[in-house]
Amino acid sequence: MPTNSDTSPLNQIMTLAREIVDDCPSCAGKASQIAMWAREIRERRPSRQELEALVDATCKGSVPDDQRKLLIEGLRALVRFAE
Repeated sequence: MPTNSDTSPLNQIMTLAREIVDDCPSCAGKASQIAMWAREIRERRPSRQELEALVDATCKGSVPDDQRKLLIEGLRALVRFAE
């Protein structure tokens, strides 16, 4: 996915979610969950606990603890700099 510095990260996430649905229909459920969270981030800033719940719900224990922590911190950074 090409990046455009004029496009917000949330718009890029929404675009990526649509591309996932188009390219991998079996991943549509996860992509729609990503899109739902991107919309909610745009509307309000989720708490750390909500971001942890998102990671746990989407990864279902398949991510090692160190990567889980990095993913949560990355999401927190995204939330801070979102539109």
